[in-house]
Amino acid sequence: MQTTVDNTPWYRQFWAWFVIVPPLTAVVAGISTVVIANRHADNLVTGDFEKVGLGYQSTSKARAEAARLGLSAEISLPRADGTVRLWLGGAHDYPQQLDVRLAHATQGDRDQRIRLVRVDGQRYEGRLPQAIDQRHYLIITDPAEVWRLEGRIGAGATEARLGAGAGAP
Repeated sequence: MQTTVDNTPWYRQFWAWFVIVPPLTAVVAGISTVVIANRHADNLVTGDFEKVGLGYQSTSKARAEAARLGLSAEISLPRADGTVRLWLGGAHDYPQQLDVRLAHATQGDRDQRIRLVRVDGQRYEGRLPQAIDQRHYLIITDPAEVWRLEGRIGAGATEARLGAGAGAP
């Protein structure tokens, strides 16, 4: 009986690669998945929410305080980058500054924060860093975040009303 000995190196053997490639592919796919998940993490929940069971509930006392004070706001946004104008109404002391947050519905990197400065009486102005081309959530707060007004602004919209007696756009 004659036996033949295969003297080819291991890396030229079919069965060596047949055993090595599937686990190696799984490791590469797992690392790729982790990298993609970390680079593109979702930041979808904005506002004062807490996880209750399997869902989220709003726990905003600031929103209730705005309703108690009867606050309302009319905001005018430019079509391109420019000056944001806001009129604030209600029974309260008007702060020197307001914080406006434009939160994108699904992409956290498109969020914008604007600091508005009181011009006179109930009028505030600030600078919009970049134009709004998609739907955003509009959140207006005083610097101490004692009260909060929330609403939505659609793609291409230039005006919004928030608060008492204002319908969500």
